[in-house]
Amino acid sequence: MDPLIEIKTSEDIFPEYRNTPIGLFLEYHNLGRKFEKHRKAELLIGMCMDSRQVLNIPNNFTYVLRTGGANMREIEFNISYAIAVEGVKYIIVLGHTNCAMINLISKKDDFIKGLVDTGGWEKYLAEEHFYESEPVYEIKNEIDFVLKEARRLRLKYRKVTVAPMIYRVKTNHIYLIEE
Repeated sequence: MDPLIEIKTSEDIFPEYRNTPIGLFLEYHNLGRKFEKHRKAELLIGMCMDSRQVLNIPNNFTYVLRTGGANMREIEFNISYAIAVEGVKYIIVLGHTNCAMINLISKKDDFIKGLVDTGGWEKYLAEEHFYESEPVYEIKNEIDFVLKEARRLRLKYRKVTVAPMIYRVKTNHIYLIEE
């Protein structure tokens, strides 16, 4: 069974997300809802740094934090700040199809060579950097990782609504994940 839920109408949005910034995000991006003016962001989206993802959202609507694979572990202070100081109560963990963080070990030689040739690193330092970072950033499966990350953030920020989603690069559409 495919856990991805396509959003073609506002009725496809899960009831718990309707009439929230999460539902509004899906309406803006997938359904082409006309942009409204927003006084302040009420939503935070954690997504991959992949340049193929372009969000269809108005200015001042959301905070967007980008990191490899939508891995939020290393940027928790930023999330905490948005919640504690800016009052954000909604988070989306937005993974995507064809993520380059899958099977990182297969990219090891290119990574090391690239840091040496383009970054000017010493080879032994590039190797050390890869081997220290690979276990933190490796993703086995996009959907499983997003679900795991959403659960982790829910435990950390118990009063915040966290929604797991997948961005399908080929179609530029966002899907809810049935948990």
